[in-house]
Amino acid sequence: MAAVYKDISALLPAAQEACKLFLDLCEKAGLKVKITETYRSQERQNELYAKGRTTPGQIVTWTKNSRHTSRRAWDICQNIRGREYDTSTGFFDKCGEIAASLGITWGGTWSTPDRPHFEVSANWELPQKLREELKEMEELKQALQELKKEVEEVKSQMPKIYHYTQDVPDWGRAIVQKYLDSGWFSGAAADDLNLSEDMLRIMVVLDRMKG
Repeated sequence: MAAVYKDISALLPAAQEACKLFLDLCEKAGLKVKITETYRSQERQNELYAKGRTTPGQIVTWTKNSRHTSRRAWDICQNIRGREYDTSTGFFDKCGEIAASLGITWGGTWSTPDRPHFEVSANWELPQKLREELKEMEELKQALQELKKEVEEVKSQMPKIYHYTQDVPDWGRAIVQKYLDSGWFSGAAADDLNLSEDMLRIMVVLDRMKG
């Protein structure tokens, strides 16, 4: 019996891109998709074609010339035990709608429906509108990352403030507690010190001078 391939990397580059985008959008839509097969050797295709014809079982395919053998198709199921091929929830129809938005052919639209089946043409490309949207999203993502870096840089240059005694470094915690207990903070609570690192260093130096 021929091997069953489920790895997306077994597909052609264009089909890989299409499949990955398809899976990503399905995940965002809350659809639990599981890949059941990608590339299919001609030997396996012939075995499937023989079922219900020359070997026992039900007919599962109508052709020996499948897009699976040309590495441009994949099959899916719902990744829920016992409901893998349940059509009552509209799972495959929703997946089909997502596929259509990506220019992917869904077997559920055929005269003899094959709901788990998805494929791309030899010259498949991501629709221009969606490509532009994805580009804008990527640019926005990069801009947000740059902004985050700038914020972190500004924060790193700001003076450190301690509000909690447990956040004060070991070298100054005992001193802070000592002055807190003596009322030096004018009644400040242990979670409202508002103590800068410069002030902490001055307190430590003064305490050492007194000692």
